[in-house]
Amino acid sequence: LASSLVRMMEEHSRSSPSSAPLTAQYEAQSYNFEADRARRLALQKELEELQRESEHGKQVLDNLAVKIQSLRAEVERQRKLKPERGCSSCQAVTLQVDAAAQSLLGAAGHVARTLLRDPSANRSELLSTVLQYVEPVKHLDPDLDNLYNRAQASLNQPQPGRSAQAAGYHAAP
Repeated sequence: LASSLVRMMEEHSRSSPSSAPLTAQYEAQSYNFEADRARRLALQKELEELQRESEHGKQVLDNLAVKIQSLRAEVERQRKLKPERGCSSCQAVTLQVDAAAQSLLGAAGHVARTLLRDPSANRSELLSTVLQYVEPVKHLDPDLDNLYNRAQASLNQPQPGRSAQAAGYHAAP
């Protein structure tokens, strides 16, 4: 279509000397048409790519939904297989967790009460008391055991510039 229009315009321009502005106008419109067409094709290609990405995203989400459903079903299946009263090791762990929680709460309560009464309380004495609370349950967690050992070691080392007695440190039994 464009080539036949060009031929018609060329024939018209040969027959009429005043058709030069029409030819220029036609070429400008032809250029605009081609530019619009190129933009439209690029946008159409981009739309198709976005639609493919969207479809892929939907498939991924659907796959994840299936996996989640499968995991939920597995959890529910295992929950049904679990004994109602729990096994003996579950009961022991529950007792250990309760003991650790009670010990740590006791230590925190003691520190809070002491510092509320006397903000300048001896920190070494507080640490020593906290360690007494933690000592029975330190074996339950390697990090807690490590923290206990580091704190105990710091109690046994006098700080520079102060004697062990003045700092409130006590020798380990």
